[in-house]
Amino acid sequence: MLLRVMLAILGMIVAVTNIQAAEWSGFAAIDLRAYVKAPAFPEQNNLLFVPSGVAQPEFRHEWNGGTDRLTVVPFARIDAIDENRTHFDIREFNWLRQNQNWSLRAGVGRVFWGVTESRHLVDIINQVDFVENINGEEKLGQPMLNLNVPSTYGNFNFILMPYFRDRTFPATGGRLRFVPPVDQNASEFSDAGRWHPDWAIRWSRTFGNVDIGIAHFMGIGREPRLLPRFDHGLNAAPTALIPVYDLIQQTSLDAQASLGNWLFKLESITRSGQGKRFAAVVAGVEYTHYGLLNSDIDLGLLAEYLYDGRDKAAPPTPFNNDVYFGVRLAFNDTQNSQILAGVTTDVETQAKVGTITASRRIGEKWKIELESRFFSHIAPDRPSSEILTGYRQDDYIQLRIARYF
Repeated sequence: MLLRVMLAILGMIVAVTNIQAAEWSGFAAIDLRAYVKAPAFPEQNNLLFVPSGVAQPEFRHEWNGGTDRLTVVPFARIDAIDENRTHFDIREFNWLRQNQNWSLRAGVGRVFWGVTESRHLVDIINQVDFVENINGEEKLGQPMLNLNVPSTYGNFNFILMPYFRDRTFPATGGRLRFVPPVDQNASEFSDAGRWHPDWAIRWSRTFGNVDIGIAHFMGIGREPRLLPRFDHGLNAAPTALIPVYDLIQQTSLDAQASLGNWLFKLESITRSGQGKRFAAVVAGVEYTHYGLLNSDIDLGLLAEYLYDGRDKAAPPTPFNNDVYFGVRLAFNDTQNSQILAGVTTDVETQAKVGTITASRRIGEKWKIELESRFFSHIAPDRPSSEILTGYRQDDYIQLRIARYF
């Protein structure tokens, strides 16, 4: 029944795109996720093959010769087992006014900062949509005023964010959740409410083959601390984790330099407001061999090191002392076939998180995507692996069939 509903939604989205008067694009897709193992906890749904449907149409309209533009990007997912993963969001709903000297975007938008592959330390503007993907790359729409000023001295970006959005988390019965589960509806704020005016400024410039960005953020941190809640007394096990959001200041540097076949990448931050001030770094290199074995295939080899010096008073992270190795294959064919495989390994505990993604176009409007994630050597008694405990049975393979328009 659920699959029929999702197919009906997919059909309606495809039908809507035939309206010629509107500038529509976007996609609708069916995801089928197969979990390799039974869930780790009895309250989790034991369905091993989990279907879900997702749609993200996009509407854009320009006027005044392209000076003004309206962008609307809603997002929706229906999931078979996780009530929190069944959700709706406005990724973008904004007006853009641009001229030769500046551009101003007002409304709900998305901003991406970062250059590294394994972790985006400096990407702090939008909140993570954690039920979509634990890699942190899917983001919720953020209400903002975004002023961009290009100049001969670099590009200056000023962002005012009047409203804070909570991170999404899987429900008790869902997979890929924490232990105990996070109650996303019971969030708390330690220093300011969700209407606190956050702001950020970023300067970026290109020097030959080097791109540099320096930014400062002041506001409510997007990463919450997770405090245990004891519904049955302090002598009993905690029943949930409560997200607590703190007022922080974060200064960041990101840089990327290309030298022939080599690409050098760096993201670093220093943050205060969550325990002692700490620093974190992701640094790495990517080497690309073009025309592998005299073919059209490009082979990329990636290596990165991840360090995070936060203490226990800060939000938990597994990336305190890790290495990442990856392989990227770009087939350069008409179907835009690609494969990326990588493993992040904790240097101390040998805990591993591996990911494989692959995609290929089918004709002009269809695309097939494969995603797989696995977890191994998870040690619940080690602080750096504790946050991964709930994932230890959640290895999965996901197939997506998407229709683009």
